[in-house]
Amino acid sequence: MSESTSNFSLYDLILRVALAAGVAYYGSDGSERAMIPNDSHDFEKCLRVVNDGIKTFIADAPENGWRWMNRMMRVTLATVETTGTVDSGSTTTLVDDALSSTYDADDDVNGYYVYDKTKEIYAVITDYATATGTVTVAEWLDYDGNPSSSTPASGDSYSITNLQTAEGDKARYPLSQDFMGDTAGKITYEKDSNRGHIISWVHENFIRTLREVVVHDSHPTRAAVRPWRDRRWELIVDPSPTQADVLVFPYRVGFDSLQMISDIASGGSDTTLVDSGLANLYPDDYFNGWYAYIISGTGKTSYAKVTDYTSSSGTFTVADWLFANGTAGGVNPAANSVYYVEPVANKHPAGMQFDSIVMSAILAQAETEFEGLQLDYSPMQKYLEKDLPAAHRIDARSAPRRLGKMLPGSGRIYTEEHIRNTVTTDNDI
Repeated sequence: MSESTSNFSLYDLILRVALAAGVAYYGSDGSERAMIPNDSHDFEKCLRVVNDGIKTFIADAPENGWRWMNRMMRVTLATVETTGTVDSGSTTTLVDDALSSTYDADDDVNGYYVYDKTKEIYAVITDYATATGTVTVAEWLDYDGNPSSSTPASGDSYSITNLQTAEGDKARYPLSQDFMGDTAGKITYEKDSNRGHIISWVHENFIRTLREVVVHDSHPTRAAVRPWRDRRWELIVDPSPTQADVLVFPYRVGFDSLQMISDIASGGSDTTLVDSGLANLYPDDYFNGWYAYIISGTGKTSYAKVTDYTSSSGTFTVADWLFANGTAGGVNPAANSVYYVEPVANKHPAGMQFDSIVMSAILAQAETEFEGLQLDYSPMQKYLEKDLPAAHRIDARSAPRRLGKMLPGSGRIYTEEHIRNTVTTDNDI
């Protein structure tokens, strides 16, 4: 079950800071309910306070670190790695007539990933024609996942894998954005894998040295993590896998700041929102996949997913503006529309059980950034003396419990050892 939608969003956190600091926006005539600031200076300051407050909370961990930061990484290994040389290409195709000898039926590689290693671009294959060795894609992306203007050309090296890999190598896998290089335990095969050997962490130099001589194909017995691209990390294994096994290992989640922009639109239509003040501040396609929300002015409560962003004009393109309930036909934005744009799942990393404590840390940070908060208490004092100790107790209660011996016909029996080692009691709640 996913986390409740009632937990604090980034919008909620910024709004609480804005209210406490007296910089919330109440509409053009001051009669609307409180909103996040539309003044860029106030907004940026509130956003910075939110991120700094979350970082402070993370830094104020118990002696052995926050338990909520311990996660399990799960990596499914690819089994296919087909390599070749490009004959020709375009914005939606890559052609190698030699492919027909490997894949002799149309659509054989649909859903696979194709990588042009020379141009450092990749895409998901949407169609394959064996007669010409042509793979078709929707669009080419760079290795960071952003749309690319590069296209395959004659002589380029390419590879095809059945799952997403790092640069088309089935021994390498990009790890999730929240992995910051800190593994927290052994790497193993998933349960019921029926592998008669173990896999061990080694230094990535050791794997690179092995691969300099020859790349063996078998069940991996060695693994390493190393920096990849754009602050991402990758997992590299050796030997290169031959079975669709799943590897799992514990890691400590990282925090890379929450993102949002907010301002007043300079124009809009049924498929666009324009903010000329953003022109040339962000690259093309930077906001693709983010969501735009209208919070005041024309189109209030409408929202849409951004499908394209044009840097030179500050134009967000959408398929259609939606009503707040998700139905089509929302009111289009115009020159007076106050909006914000943010990525999907833009919430603090600690989880809903820490919502109020994260808010407390953020308000404590606001006390250091803004003069004269509109509160009748000291947020810093409340955070340090009450909320932070409570957070440590909540985190401690997430530790696995030894339940003691269960006897037929009786209640749960706890030993003295269990009582001594229990982290918290009802009095701690």
